[in-house]
Amino acid sequence: MALALLAACALYFFVQTSDAPARRNVAVVPNGTYGVNSPATGEYVVFTVRNRKVRDLAFQMTMGCQASDSPVSEERFFTSAEAPDGRTIPANGKLVMHWNEEGNGRYGQVSAELKFGVRDVANFAVIVPEDRFAAGPEDALESCHGIGSLRFHRGFELSPVTP
Repeated sequence: MALALLAACALYFFVQTSDAPARRNVAVVPNGTYGVNSPATGEYVVFTVRNRKVRDLAFQMTMGCQASDSPVSEERFFTSAEAPDGRTIPANGKLVMHWNEEGNGRYGQVSAELKFGVRDVANFAVIVPEDRFAAGPEDALESCHGIGSLRFHRGFELSPVTP
């Protein structure tokens, strides 16, 4: 008898949980300004969120550049301010964007991932291929690439630049 009662309870629990709608984790993304500034490296990211839409995304990251006539690579900055505007943050809290833009005189292919959750993280990747069209016959060709990751927080504002 006790075994039948236990089986009936288990069956009732199984039926109750299988009919329940599947729960989805939805990232909470409050409106506001988000960002971080790393003075030690010169890297930063800043953007605003309004109604789960990202606006005014700007970032600066370091990347390694290799000239065709040099065995040594050099670090350069890529500054971005032309990211796609008004993209909606998905329910999982991970917004991925891809675009092309010119930053610091270099035309690059940019990928950005903004992750909202327990740890808010901005991941960036930039690839700048050799620009064979703008180069003269004696010009050295330079290609660049870089990846970066910055933890950002809400309530951030860039400090004014002082001369």
